[in-house]
Amino acid sequence: MKLKVMVDQDTCTACALCYDEVPEVYVDTGDGIAAVKEEIGGDGAIIDCSEIGEDVCERVLEVTEECPSGSLITETIEE
Repeated sequence: MKLKVMVDQDTCTACALCYDEVPEVYVDTGDGIAAVKEEIGGDGAIIDCSEIGEDVCERVLEVTEECPSGSLITETIEE
């Protein structure tokens, strides 16, 4: 499985949930607003769960559901 990960920075409330729970994927831009790490491809990056870890992908899906502002956008890409 692969995931396409994005953050709507216009609606992000800087709650820190995503980058606290999944620092492998999300980062604080300096003002609390989240972003997808440039090291993995930045906004719209496609992460391969077999490479980054199934546990990381599970946490990405969990924080996407838990994000209070709905700013995390994650699309599952089945192979």
